[in-house]
Amino acid sequence: MHRFILAFLFSLYFAAACLGQSINSDKGRACATTAYIELLKQKDAGFSKRQSEAEQVIQQELSRPQQGQNLRSAVITVPVVFHVVYNSAAENISDAQVLSQLRVLNDDFRRQNADAGQTPSYFLPFAADAEIEFCLATTNPDGEPTNGITRTRSTKEEFSYTTDDVKFSKEGGVNGWDPSQYLNIWICNIEGGQIIGYATPPGAARDIDGVVLHYKTIGAAPANPFVTNYNMGRTATHEVGHWLGLRHIWGGGGATCTDSDGITDTPNQEQETVGCPDGIVQSCDNSPYGNMWQNYMDYSNDACMNLFTFGQANYMKAVLNTSRSSIFNSVVCSNTLRSEFRAFNERDTLVIAGTSVRYSDASLGVRPTSWLWEFEGGTPATSTERNPVVRYTKPGKYNVSLTISNGNLSSTEVKEDYIHVTVDDLAVYPNPAVDFITIEQPAKVLVRKVQLLNNLGVAVLDEEVRSRIIRFDTRHLPAGIYFLHIESTNGTELKKISILK
Repeated sequence: MHRFILAFLFSLYFAAACLGQSINSDKGRACATTAYIELLKQKDAGFSKRQSEAEQVIQQELSRPQQGQNLRSAVITVPVVFHVVYNSAAENISDAQVLSQLRVLNDDFRRQNADAGQTPSYFLPFAADAEIEFCLATTNPDGEPTNGITRTRSTKEEFSYTTDDVKFSKEGGVNGWDPSQYLNIWICNIEGGQIIGYATPPGAARDIDGVVLHYKTIGAAPANPFVTNYNMGRTATHEVGHWLGLRHIWGGGGATCTDSDGITDTPNQEQETVGCPDGIVQSCDNSPYGNMWQNYMDYSNDACMNLFTFGQANYMKAVLNTSRSSIFNSVVCSNTLRSEFRAFNERDTLVIAGTSVRYSDASLGVRPTSWLWEFEGGTPATSTERNPVVRYTKPGKYNVSLTISNGNLSSTEVKEDYIHVTVDDLAVYPNPAVDFITIEQPAKVLVRKVQLLNNLGVAVLDEEVRSRIIRFDTRHLPAGIYFLHIESTNGTELKKISILK
């Protein structure tokens, strides 16, 4: 009941904001991302914090000198999978229409769109090649070949942004693929004919991450057969902009000049643009050139949109370099494989002697058919199992390597000092000591502070602990009896130490 009431209230909220805005309407584009984000704040207790943390990291990235030059690749490629979820034959759009959408995304983000020449001369200095491209996935999450398009027939006639049901198989939609490796784009009939798209911003939960588009907005003519104001594929450009952190060009609120999209080279604008203006439209004292209604993040008709700015491009690249940086490791468009692994439980990389560690193959790309593990200090020392279990008996830091192959391709990953094996109990040695006292703490204990006290109880050495092995230099101390005062997660303990000369 609570979920129904919440969905109903947000439906009323968005209906009030976008009254009458349908895909076939002349009253304007209807993107649900702003309302959707507000809904996420209500449904996901951790979303606001994650979104705020993501924004802080993005701003730090933007503040770096020559930010645009610090990215790991001049042109960033984002792997895409399109999930077509349909009830009627018309909703089961053709591969050609989907491929047309991919071309529109690449053209728009690289400023190779045919209508780039329609950007007014006074906005040309701001129009940017975002240096972001999109490739269709050739490998699915199981390492099997794919054409980058999934098709799911559903008994549901419509899907709602308030429930996100298109993203879940159990709700009549389809589960997304690993969002650290793919941009998931769901294509469906969005409820009511008002909403034509919405997207998750950085900080959203993994199982909902991606973009949702109305099937009539996909691609451009002749592949897109639908006659609307939004049939040139720009809804995807707009929503992927949201997925990469961009806000609407007029800011986050309604008709006001007091908010902003946070981008310095987009003019302050009072509200969204409806239709396709003729000439300069001024608001918020943004003369002489007025609103940048040609921007992909406005609400103009598809035929009127033609640019991102340099500020928007830098922001999107900062998002890809921080919140969505895992995309740099993706190989799902390249028909190759990449070795990757982890301890089944990441806490198992710090263990006490005598512990067994279970490893998990996390390789990317094409499915491997063979695995060769090497475990320094472990038993067994090698394994050909996919997910082996290894026992470590002696303290130390040990390398782990995994080589995978499918007969034609191979890849090796080596992680140095990946496993840290500690003593099984707190150890202090040598005792008696001459020059140094070494303190080793086991994985199950965290030592916070260590003091060496003389026989009068005065601290002669005092150290805040920053590593699991602490070494005290006692060469300057006179011979005698001392006491080691140790504060740890086990409490406080005192150990008698003799120092000889």
